[in-house]
Amino acid sequence: MGAVAFLFAGQGAQVPGMASDIKDVPKVKKLFDLAEGIAPGVVGKMLGGTQEELNRTLLTQPTMFLADLAYAYVKEQELGAPSCVCGFSVGEVPALCFAGALSEEDAFRAIVKRAELMEAYTQRVAGCMLAVVKLPADQVEALCDNVNTHPANYNGALQTVVACRAEAEADFTAKVKEAGGRAMKLRVSGMFHCPELAPEAEAFESFLRTLGWRAPRLPVYANLTAQPYEGDFAHTLALQMRSPVRFTATVANMRAAGVDTFVEVGPGKVLTGLVERG
Repeated sequence: MGAVAFLFAGQGAQVPGMASDIKDVPKVKKLFDLAEGIAPGVVGKMLGGTQEELNRTLLTQPTMFLADLAYAYVKEQELGAPSCVCGFSVGEVPALCFAGALSEEDAFRAIVKRAELMEAYTQRVAGCMLAVVKLPADQVEALCDNVNTHPANYNGALQTVVACRAEAEADFTAKVKEAGGRAMKLRVSGMFHCPELAPEAEAFESFLRTLGWRAPRLPVYANLTAQPYEGDFAHTLALQMRSPVRFTATVANMRAAGVDTFVEVGPGKVLTGLVERG
């Protein structure tokens, strides 16, 4: 085994009961107790909530943070420290925390703030996320009008996720089908990683600047640049909210840096599946 990367799962991977199998691990229990002190009830919902409850942005993001970070702690005990990490969308916050760029308390407060901002955004703009398969990214980009539809996640050679306004969903899905592809709605409550989130990203950056940022103990690859974080971490993380997730390029850059083993931390195997399919 060469260099190992931990991949922190994103919104859409949430499932009822996630992390219940490791909730009694001492380091995990301490994390959950800290979170409960900041957002009472969130741990109970993570362990015992319904799929419908967990799909709501306000709950999805803090519970995914906790599950991702908990699984990362357990994997580190099993495998040792990874060479680098990256998080997919919401997973970038627990990745930064795991790497030491933020304390657990600051990182959890950040994810709660992010969830509040993005939940408010879903009330302001009705939309969804559509995973488009069987078409290359440049063809999906050509189908987007950059008004009602935006490329949001570059997941693989033949999978690109699009942020889509509710009123444009049927028309865009039809265009994808006509082009020979297929569009599938994801389990999220709005359209994210697009320019319409600019006001929320600006507010998030203001909040992030109040936190105690530190140099990470290992490289954290950013969704925004597909390169390790450097410079202004708060600005990079805030811009991520309104910009595409460049997962395909991130994996390629990790491989170029010597990574040959990808370990997903979080519920499910969505990200490692994307890595395998390319």
